[in-house]
Amino acid sequence: MTVVLLEWRKSTYSESNNCVELARWSGGNSVRDSKNPGRKLDISRRTVRRLLAFVRG
Repeated sequence: MTVVLLEWRKSTYSESNNCVELARWSGGNSVRDSKNPGRKLDISRRTVRRLLAFVRG
């Protein structure tokens, strides 16, 4: 079994613990809610790029 340690990052605009955090790893990306860090969602890099393009408009 391989253990992957993730380095979680949150937006510099975040002023509290109520935010979304992102971690990158060799297989893609992971997203989690800082209020509930025990659960995460693994998503592909392509999906993250599409999401950011949509958000940026």
